[in-house]
Amino acid sequence: MERKIKRQEIYDGKVIHVVVDDVMLDDGSLSKREVVLHNGGACIALEDTDGKFFMVSQYRYALNEEMLEFCAGKLEKGEDPQDAVIRECHEELGYECKNLQALGYIVPTCGYCSEKIYLFYGQKGEYVGTHFDEDERIQSTKYTLSEIIEMIEENHIHDAKTIALVNRLILLKNKDQ
Repeated sequence: MERKIKRQEIYDGKVIHVVVDDVMLDDGSLSKREVVLHNGGACIALEDTDGKFFMVSQYRYALNEEMLEFCAGKLEKGEDPQDAVIRECHEELGYECKNLQALGYIVPTCGYCSEKIYLFYGQKGEYVGTHFDEDERIQSTKYTLSEIIEMIEENHIHDAKTIALVNRLILLKNKDQ
């Protein structure tokens, strides 16, 4: 086990907090760990009554490309992941969620980041209207699970949380049969 000796604060931003820790390893030697601290996120596969899933398309600046992904968003400090995914459903898709099921979480980059993304399945409820953040440009579309799997297989969907959630959906659907 590693033990933190000292922490140096590098950057504290809106989305991430970066630190460099001096750590002692189990054999007594010293090392450094660069860590991106992140509040985490929540992602949902929201199914419509026609059996299709809502997905969003948005430009991702860090990658300089448009990404197709399930609806998701950052957790506010101390926010419950279920509350976050309900909020994001309202904001990005404009719908209430029914029959919400937690499907665990993933750790996208365990080598240097504390982010956990909580995965959910839900069914479309009442329409309440979208409420995008000022800087968001999002378009939603719907696809069957088979179409989403095909887009992953054809390397059209690259988003890790979406790919992981598709795998959880497959397990859920197989379990229900």
